[in-house]
Amino acid sequence: MRSIKQQAGLTFIGIILLLIPIGLVVYVAMRAVPAYIESYNVGDALNSLKKEIDLKDKSKDEIYRMIQKRFEINDVHSVGKEDIKIQKTQNEVTVAIDYETKIPLFSNAALALSFHKSTVVR
Repeated sequence: MRSIKQQAGLTFIGIILLLIPIGLVVYVAMRAVPAYIESYNVGDALNSLKKEIDLKDKSKDEIYRMIQKRFEINDVHSVGKEDIKIQKTQNEVTVAIDYETKIPLFSNAALALSFHKSTVVR
């Protein structure tokens, strides 16, 4: 039998028990990062509406089509028409997008992420 001073380091089982949680966190992060990139693209598309000069004069359907074109360019697929809320007042246009995306992880386990983006154009 070895003395305590000679026993140093991790055993094979100890390494496996250490790598399993680390691998799980890396796997979930790899699955979730594309959803966050898509969320960034949604926010970018909304912020680009601020550059539109005559947005107040457009109808809600025209604004929706403008957003959809930006989503097609930015490869956004998780946002549907029911997720986009457009409110027009006399002085400003508010566009809010609330959507949820589910990311499958394992057999019947999924990660649900909710996002909210909004912008006010004056």
